Amino acid sequence: MPVPATTGPEHSPPPEQSPAPDPSSLSDTELVRAAREGSADAWEAIVDRYLSLVNGIARSYRLSQQDREDATQTVWLTLNQNLTRLHSPQQLAAWLHRTTRSACNRQRAQRQRFPPIDPQDLDERPQCQDGPEDQYLAKETHTELFQAIRELPDPADRRVAQQYLDDSPDAAPISHRTSARERRRLIRQLRRSLR
Repeated sequence: MPVPATTGPEHSPPPEQSPAPDPSSLSDTELVRAAREGSADAWEAIVDRYLSLVNGIARSYRLSQQDREDATQTVWLTLNQNLTRLHSPQQLAAWLHRTTRSACNRQRAQRQRFPPIDPQDLDERPQCQDGPEDQYLAKETHTELFQAIRELPDPADRRVAQQYLDDSPDAAPISHRTSARERRRLIRQLRRSLR
């Protein structure tokens, strides 16, 4: 009697599982719940459903393409970070609307505070003359100098020293008011009093 050939042990077919519902047919609440549980399909369905809303709001702010992309990316990142804290998943559209407007306003304000600068233009821009420390030291030196002038014993010397420091455009050159010998004497007196 011939023996029937076998190819292996008999396997019973797996029990039929109900097919997963199409994520696009789920409500916002169900999508948020599934996304909270880690379903990538639910997350993609949320993005697919509301991408046009978020992009439309961002376009209405007339931001540059880069700023618009930054704002929309911020919205999706914020949603991802706050998905577990979303109190009313049924109001996801309103939350996205408000969050997109907020992100676009922040992006616009940041662009106004820090306008972009072409690196080639940096060489042509005037460099900052003095930092805060330099300005403070100059003011302190100026104050000390005027204090030394006020302490000069001769009123004529005080007047000449004041004129010497006068840097207004209509001031006459100091050389027309005093001799070189008088200027040297005055400068020596001021140096001694500033020590």
